[in-house]
Amino acid sequence: MLYQLLKQHQVPMLEDDVYAELYFGSTPPAPVKAFDDEGLVIHCSSFSKCLAPGYRVGWVAGGRYAQEISRLKLMTTISPSIPAQAAIADYLQHGGYDRHLRKLRHALEAQQTSMLAAADRYFPAHTRITRPVGGYFLWVEFPEHVDSLQLFRTALDHGVSLAPGPIFSATQQFRHCIRLSYGHPWTQRSERGMETLGTLLSLF
Repeated sequence: MLYQLLKQHQVPMLEDDVYAELYFGSTPPAPVKAFDDEGLVIHCSSFSKCLAPGYRVGWVAGGRYAQEISRLKLMTTISPSIPAQAAIADYLQHGGYDRHLRKLRHALEAQQTSMLAAADRYFPAHTRITRPVGGYFLWVEFPEHVDSLQLFRTALDHGVSLAPGPIFSATQQFRHCIRLSYGHPWTQRSERGMETLGTLLSLF
């Protein structure tokens, strides 16, 4: 287990868990922080991915590093926007958040299903795609001859946006991979976008 290695070697870990509340199914996955009995895990999350992207309000459970994090925060930004924090606090207090999350999770799961079905229709044979149990991104691995940077540029000319694999690597790996987002409601425009990608992929 990852935490046992951290504990054995006394190595701190920064756990970025901003998508944790966007799980599919009835049981949320446990973060590494749930196993942390020595304060080694610095667990960070935010409302930016699931409620209010523009508010930029998040939090950190710093474990043994909490005091130092608090000091550094005070030295840099002092505090996030008070009105934004107050608005979120009011929303949480009146019980709308859980209902919002249930609707959002249901919508994202349906949108993922639609995107996966479209990929199956339009993408080349031997394409491999992750099937995450939450969040709103798919990782797509094409056959090796596909150049995702070239695909990115061409797709953009056709009004289709994607994230090419090399931007997720410090050494320009994943050249034949892309990341796609199913974060928006599925529409005919979404379907056409996937069909366009399929047509562009056939040119490689």
